[in-house]
Amino acid sequence: MDNKSVKENISRIRRRQGLSQEEMAERMGISRTAYRNIEQGPTRLISDSIGKAAEILGVSAEEILLGYVPEKEVSNEISEMKVRYGSRLRELESGHADELNRIKAHIGLMSELVSSLQENLRTKDEIISMLRKGIAGQNTR
Repeated sequence: MDNKSVKENISRIRRRQGLSQEEMAERMGISRTAYRNIEQGPTRLISDSIGKAAEILGVSAEEILLGYVPEKEVSNEISEMKVRYGSRLRELESGHADELNRIKAHIGLMSELVSSLQENLRTKDEIISMLRKGIAGQNTR
């Protein structure tokens, strides 16, 4: 973690966040030239500059110094993601269970309707059979 790599980390994070050197300088309360020297010039970084830059960029000083998010912070992010996704998963499962129950109820109603229609069909077939027998009996007289 030499001065050069810290400067590169600040520059990389700033660009990733879409900030110009001028915007960073303004937010840090220094001139653009002074900020440019922080990233590219002979200025040696001191802890106040790193802390201020980290605050503006919304990252930890460790990320600027190391060039990556320390494992502890990643672990916290993963834990937060697990909670969010677990919650969303439970919502989806609940919604699917409700939809499944609605579908089962609809299938039950449709089954009753099919049974009723089948019974009506049997009744009509019996009536037709009886009418045919009646017509056949009249024709034999």
